[in-house]
Amino acid sequence: MLRDYLKIDDSDRLVEQSVLRLNNRGQEDVTEWSIVGADGKHKGSVALFDKLSTRRSYCVSYRITQTDLHGRVVVDHLTDVL
Repeated sequence: MLRDYLKIDDSDRLVEQSVLRLNNRGQEDVTEWSIVGADGKHKGSVALFDKLSTRRSYCVSYRITQTDLHGRVVVDHLTDVL
């Protein structure tokens, strides 16, 4: 599950903001969520890159990035499964 990779509280919600479908060779999808706390305040954002193909020696399916309110990266994780 996506929440397992994130540094968020149990009471925080993920609110989907956008889905971008890139018509490139890998047909990559980028989904973005906003992190909303129990008090309704925005706490950061999450992006999921699906069908990620890199030009490195390893190949992964997903990249998960989480940023705080100031745009600092909190989580940057590569994985094959969610």
